[in-house]
Amino acid sequence: MSNKVPMSARPKPATSDVVGTAILAAVGAAALIMGIGYGIFEEGGQVGPGFLPVFTGGFILAASLAEIARMYFSRAQRGHSLLDVAETVEEEAKAAIGQTHGRDDTEDGGHVDTFGRTSTERNWAIVKVFGVLLVALLMTPVIGLLLSLMGMALTIVLWVERKPLVPALLATAGGFVAMYLIFVQFLGVPVPQGMLGLI
Repeated sequence: MSNKVPMSARPKPATSDVVGTAILAAVGAAALIMGIGYGIFEEGGQVGPGFLPVFTGGFILAASLAEIARMYFSRAQRGHSLLDVAETVEEEAKAAIGQTHGRDDTEDGGHVDTFGRTSTERNWAIVKVFGVLLVALLMTPVIGLLLSLMGMALTIVLWVERKPLVPALLATAGGFVAMYLIFVQFLGVPVPQGMLGLI
């Protein structure tokens, strides 16, 4: 008798992973479509204002679809994905912290990770990030791409990550200056300015 492993033994991906990746793919597709509307290239072969959104959105869309395909068609056993590895490292860190403080954090029902967040807070953080990203995409035609990205970054740092106000403002301002100097001044990329035409 020969022992054969049935093909149906391949584990199915978690629904939450598939839904989250599909939402990310939809966000990438939305950015790609909006970028095409702005125009990828202008006359004379110059880069148009929609080049960066198309490039970024296309990359996010392709990466998300590839991840979904990997979830369903990969022959690897569960526990080898990046999310599983991250969870394993997190559990090991929690155990190490518990040993350091002479207690097991998992026994008190808190389930606090290395950043001091519970499982519920981690799940809501993902929803918050996607919500902020959606608002930033909707605000781009109004206030422009750079201001939308900086507003998104500041909101995530303050609301999701709960960092102090002053370091968050400094980091956001530094990122804004860097993006403006690199893309607008150095590369000459005409980023979308929105209806207000501020930057």
